[in-house]
Amino acid sequence: MNDNSENLFFCVAKDPYNHIMHIMCNRWKPYLIRAMDFEDEEGMRFSTFKKRLPISERVLAMNLKALQSDGIIIKEVFAEVPVRVEYKLTELGKTLCPILDSMYKWGWEDMKRKNIEVDPLGEMWHGYREKDEELMREPFK
Repeated sequence: MNDNSENLFFCVAKDPYNHIMHIMCNRWKPYLIRAMDFEDEEGMRFSTFKKRLPISERVLAMNLKALQSDGIIIKEVFAEVPVRVEYKLTELGKTLCPILDSMYKWGWEDMKRKNIEVDPLGEMWHGYREKDEELMREPFK
């Protein structure tokens, strides 16, 4: 029998690779995590994500909710008028940043080796290019 659930030696659903890929490896989660790390303790508002990433509100909301349910971020709601909501990395979430940095470095080096053009904004965010703070804060004006 090749049913994975009956295999005593290997079950993809119980594998740590599968676990971490579920938490942080989709199209947007690495960007969201790094954006919050870039802001450090300030927290990010929903509108700030929208300014910095070409992401729909629906997809952004789904990803933030998933990161929150996995304990990677916290959502703080401030009782103000209008209500202010900020997202921050948890201590657990911050532990993902060195992993993302290693992945970025590997990808950057491989792209350079293969003469593939690298996004300049990503290079700024990761310290591979001189920073333009204004461009980094609002790249899609």
